[in-house]
Amino acid sequence: MFVPSEAPYHERKVTLLNGPHTVLSPVGYLSGLDTVRECCEDSLIGRFVDKVMYEELLSTLNLPKVELTKFAGDVKSRFLNPFVKHFVTSIMLNSFPKFKTRDLPGLKIYHDRKGTLPKCIVLGLAAICTYYKGGKRGNDEITPNDAPEIIDLLKNLWATNNCAEVAKGVLSAVSIWDENLNLIPGLTAMLTEDLEIIQNEGMRKAVEMVL
Repeated sequence: MFVPSEAPYHERKVTLLNGPHTVLSPVGYLSGLDTVRECCEDSLIGRFVDKVMYEELLSTLNLPKVELTKFAGDVKSRFLNPFVKHFVTSIMLNSFPKFKTRDLPGLKIYHDRKGTLPKCIVLGLAAICTYYKGGKRGNDEITPNDAPEIIDLLKNLWATNNCAEVAKGVLSAVSIWDENLNLIPGLTAMLTEDLEIIQNEGMRKAVEMVL
């Protein structure tokens, strides 16, 4: 393809391949799944992945919809490749910076265009926050890997045992976002609610509620 700029195609790749990776990984992991393929094949988490890709992130891009849909389908086929065992724990390294570059732009554009927030993307952020709480998943120790200041921030926020404080504290972390995300209308309340559902009823129940 000969085009005036590669920028829309780079944005397409980051948004429709890396963006879903970043949110499906903590959601899938906290649902008991270990690989991207398992997430896509799971009857519930697979629907979550499709909604993130086809309904939320795809609608934030400016290329023709037919072209974007085909690319998303190719990405989904890659996720389902039986010869690739892509562990979600490897994707979750440095999740907050990844969310900032891969999913936050789409969240903002979705909100600007539709006047509402993308529920699955916000739940993905709640899953990241929950993963960074640490603890155990079954017999496995949860060990987030990020900059020490981010690990310490989440440790201190979760020590309050208050999901509203965790949500406000994460969203106000200018050191992560270069801005205060509490200023996005409705985001603090939605993130708080998602965190509470995950804590009280589990990850899979939280996914059910956004689908």
